[in-house]
Amino acid sequence: MLDFAIFAVTFLLALVAAVLYLYPASRQAAGIPGITPTEEKDGNLPDIVNSGSLHEFLVNLHEKYGPVVSFWFGRRPVVSLGTVDVLKQHINPNKTSDPFETMLKSLLRYQSSGGNVSENYTRKKLCENGVTNSLQSNFVLLLKLSEELLDKWLSYPESQHVPLCQHMLGFAMKSVTQVVMGSTFEDDQEVIRFQKNHGTVWSEIGKGFLDGSLDKSPTRKKQYEDALMQLEFILKKIIEERKGRNFSQCIFIDSLVQGNLNDQQILEDSVIFSLASCIITAKLCTWAICFLTTSEEVQKKLYEEIDQVFGKGPITPEKIEQLR
Repeated sequence: MLDFAIFAVTFLLALVAAVLYLYPASRQAAGIPGITPTEEKDGNLPDIVNSGSLHEFLVNLHEKYGPVVSFWFGRRPVVSLGTVDVLKQHINPNKTSDPFETMLKSLLRYQSSGGNVSENYTRKKLCENGVTNSLQSNFVLLLKLSEELLDKWLSYPESQHVPLCQHMLGFAMKSVTQVVMGSTFEDDQEVIRFQKNHGTVWSEIGKGFLDGSLDKSPTRKKQYEDALMQLEFILKKIIEERKGRNFSQCIFIDSLVQGNLNDQQILEDSVIFSLASCIITAKLCTWAICFLTTSEEVQKKLYEEIDQVFGKGPITPEKIEQLR
């Protein structure tokens, strides 16, 4: 069931069960296998907690019910797609709302509404342009950080263990903070401070809200609220600095600032993007390298392709587009 383990996490379309999937007042998605709510208010959150993680919960759910399953995230019905083929049948490139973003905003207790279709489309395009422009503008930086990590690995004796998760998280933090928020995070101490607050907030999003333990612990709740407040403080400061000014380096926040968004929308989108991008980048790099190390055949194929595309020339964004 390895396919389910991979796809269930990677391709979960959380919070996508629309009214069309449901009979009125139904407690289960119409025609979709799955489980009913364990509790009226929390849905299947207790089952997720008892499974150990959302990943393990989904793996077990797909093993029992198949590639398309339904469950309840609190009071919200969710459909999870567990294979690439099923995902291809249902993916909508024109969708204007992001279910992962919706879930994060709910867990962060942000109150701003999602807006109408036109507003959602505008924000989606702003984010897409922000990613494209900031990656292009900071390509040299990403190359530099990559080469620094490579040099570090090459300095190790061949027998030395590489703490891949730790190194990839550090790489992601250094990369994402500068691409999203700019030169403030050229200072390693700022990155370390951000990583500490990020870890506090993310760990509570992953568990504290799900099992209700955060609200039961005043100490943990204060630590979480302080960490989120510090993340928001630095983002507010950077947002104000970027307003009405031109900089040689384009960062992600610039796209939001230049769009027709209010300050709260810019802040919320910046927090969501900063939190999620660091984790997604770290996990993607970790698993890509991990799986690569297990297959000499794929290593050889990749090496030959890189040699063919780049040769002895420099690494450029245009040539990266040619990699298949």
